[in-house]
Amino acid sequence: MKTVSTIAALIVIACCVFATVPAAQAQIIGVNSCGGTPTPNKFCSWSGSGAHIVIGPDSCTSKDSCTHLGSKVTIGAGSCLGTDACEYAGSSGGSAKIGDNSCKGEDACVNAGDDGSFTEGSSSCPGNQQIVWPGGQAACNNPGSCNGEDACEGAGEDASATIGLNSCIGVDACEDAGDDGTFMVAGGSCNGEDACEDAGEEGESATIGANSCNGTDACESISKNYDATVGMGSCDATEACKNASKTQAATIGDNQCDVNDACKAAF
Repeated sequence: MKTVSTIAALIVIACCVFATVPAAQAQIIGVNSCGGTPTPNKFCSWSGSGAHIVIGPDSCTSKDSCTHLGSKVTIGAGSCLGTDACEYAGSSGGSAKIGDNSCKGEDACVNAGDDGSFTEGSSSCPGNQQIVWPGGQAACNNPGSCNGEDACEGAGEDASATIGLNSCIGVDACEDAGDDGTFMVAGGSCNGEDACEDAGEEGESATIGANSCNGTDACESISKNYDATVGMGSCDATEACKNASKTQAATIGDNQCDVNDACKAAF
């Protein structure tokens, strides 16, 4: 039989052990977001604990707009607006960083960063969110991207997608970009229906400079078979650089291929 002193010692040890267990981190939900009711709910939910989820104000205001989120998801203000807009973002162990005024439209960023990495937008430019483009050009991730139905659906799924200021705007603009590959786009690029759809998909990489690939199907499947790199102010026309890397890697400089079909399947 345990003595009174032994029992007392065990109680002290148990108290100390429980005292060292940290409390679970709660989600941070901004005002007017997630329906304005306690979460999880029909607007916002998560797979797993959701301990590190941060959602800014006036976001995720439609049914299923932010359901089944992964645990490493940050959403800015006024974002993920529309049915299923950011559903499953960063799920399956992935991550998603979505800035202000972004991912607006039905299915706009559904599955973005699912089992991969999706980085889009930021109202500021701290060092850890700065992009350094080939050639040393620095740029910020900024708000106002991936707006439109299916604009960035599946982007960065199973791999990586990084999207800059005012890019990927339009129906299917960057759908499946960086899906099982690498997709990196600077500001003011990939705007238009299907503009950069499937770029950087299936193990290939696509790097798009500033103010490029704007127009219907401008750079759709540009890296379908091989890697592709586009400079600044290039491929701004309908199907200008569609499927450019047909037989080999494609490298397109600044201010090139700005006429319809100019560099379509050219490499």
